Amino acid sequence: RYICMLFQISRLIQVEISFKLKGIALQTIHARELPDCYAFQNTITFNNRAHSGKIKIYFDSDTDIQECKDWHIFNSVLQKNTQYILVFDGFVILSCLASLILCTRSIVLAWRLQKRFVTFFLEKYKRHVCYADRLEFLNGWYVLVIISDVMTIIGSILKMEIKAKNLTSYDVCSILLGTSTLFVWVGVIRYLGYFQTYNVLILTMQASLPKVLRFCCCAGMIYLGYTFCGWIVLGPYHEK
Repeated sequence: RYICMLFQISRLIQVEISFKLKGIALQTIHARELPDCYAFQNTITFNNRAHSGKIKIYFDSDTDIQECKDWHIFNSVLQKNTQYILVFDGFVILSCLASLILCTRSIVLAWRLQKRFVTFFLEKYKRHVCYADRLEFLNGWYVLVIISDVMTIIGSILKMEIKAKNLTSYDVCSILLGTSTLFVWVGVIRYLGYFQTYNVLILTMQASLPKVLRFCCCAGMIYLGYTFCGWIVLGPYHEK
């Protein structure tokens, strides 16, 4: 359907076009089960309030999932491995939960040992242990593993709920699983420390990390100033 409209661009302020779309998900249905029907409420907005010579276009879409009412659907494909995927997600959750418990136990034991060490130094040598020496008892790799495990558990639960058609939080699930995967691969670096050649590189990175962070803070101020300057000067002429 085509709509022809005649109007003066100079008088145009804002136009909104709303329409609905329906779709059917045939890849996720089970035996003797109705597929999901997706109802998309779309809105396209043409905004010319600034009268800058370029009309800004915005697109907004809301999705509603509901069970289809009609049995007469052809060419449906049954997904047989859905249960296997759910079992695999459950195995991932159990593995991450075990890793989370073990790493948390290690951190708690290290914290207790640190307190005993501080007490021993205070009673034996009448000296207070500095904050940097206390941090030696905290293993940063375990903290990274704990954060990764928590994000993986939450993301896997959301993934199972999405697979069971109870939730539609695709963005949150992808962010949690993607970030946890990044942390997992970063955590693999610690195993390279068992090799003498790679251990030199890791020790160099650990020694230079504070200075690199201080340099990034100083350079970041200049970069932010440059970014805000470009944003303010060029912002009105760019759609972003």
